[in-house]
Amino acid sequence: MRNFFKSTILICGFIIFFMGLNYSHVEANVKTYHQHGKALEKFDVSKFKYVHNHNYTRKDYHKHYRRGYRLRHNHIKSYGGNYRTYAKTLFFLTGAKNTRLRNHWNPQSITVSPTGKYAFVMYPGEVVRYNLFTLKKLGVSYKHPVLNNKQIKSAVKFGPHIDTGHGQSLTYNHKTHHLWFLNMGTINKYAKLEELSIKTLKPIQIIKFHYDSNYSLSNELTFDKKGNLYTYTRTSGDGAIKNGTLRISKGIIHNHNVKFKMIMQGIRHAPGYRTQSLSYNPKNNRLYFVSDGGILSAPVSGLGHLKPSQIRDTKFLTHREFEGLAFTRSGKGYLLLNRSPEIMTFNHF
Repeated sequence: MRNFFKSTILICGFIIFFMGLNYSHVEANVKTYHQHGKALEKFDVSKFKYVHNHNYTRKDYHKHYRRGYRLRHNHIKSYGGNYRTYAKTLFFLTGAKNTRLRNHWNPQSITVSPTGKYAFVMYPGEVVRYNLFTLKKLGVSYKHPVLNNKQIKSAVKFGPHIDTGHGQSLTYNHKTHHLWFLNMGTINKYAKLEELSIKTLKPIQIIKFHYDSNYSLSNELTFDKKGNLYTYTRTSGDGAIKNGTLRISKGIIHNHNVKFKMIMQGIRHAPGYRTQSLSYNPKNNRLYFVSDGGILSAPVSGLGHLKPSQIRDTKFLTHREFEGLAFTRSGKGYLLLNRSPEIMTFNHF
């Protein structure tokens, strides 16, 4: 038994080592920019204000996540909040036996192309592109949701192994038509903002930057139609800003530098205890803050001077883990879930 464990540890060590070499090889061929100065500076907390929306916050149930039906049509209905909708299974992300997708069981984020042709899903160490139009032609649906080898070969593209970090910030830049994600560091408060090609899924550029430790960024990221980027945190603890507040930062990329500015009005009550995703709907120009079983949205045009009536909040009748949310140009919504990993679509949002 002791030899077995030693062998297992050695094998795992070799895998991690060679994956690290692969990551380094990919990054070595990418233009990397080291930004001077901090991307997010301190701000005057005394001037920070709140929009006092109704508290529909879902409880933290991450230790008791429930699984969806593996081969059945799943439905998730809303039961609370001031905006009602429901979602249903489009297809499951894992493949049938003996397919490469068989072991893709831990998706972390999703984004889609403007027309809805492609869905991009980030797994730890990899981005996978699904051609939704081709999958539909091949008969993939909630009735036949599991992908086989033929469907994978025709409609699925696997990107190279890259260092994704947590991987829950993959998003589409409507201005550059490329993918971006935040890879948050833990040493000296640094991060990497990385741009990926939608065709090759390979990195195009990497911007390395520092941020202030007191007002940290998060793993969530999204872009609006003008190319502005957004991230947010949910406050916790005994800080100057009230516990459970959504704190939003707006940023811009210019000359291979990124700068964020704190929006000096927070949304007082987050949709849940765990931040999972941030998304932008180009149809209605709203940001969507995703937590497990709860989604809140606010208009971009109102940021900084929001009114309670502008906040939409939805509580869902589920204990599933929500991993990501994405919208097409026409406003069609795609929800990414785990256990078992699947993509669901909304009837409206």
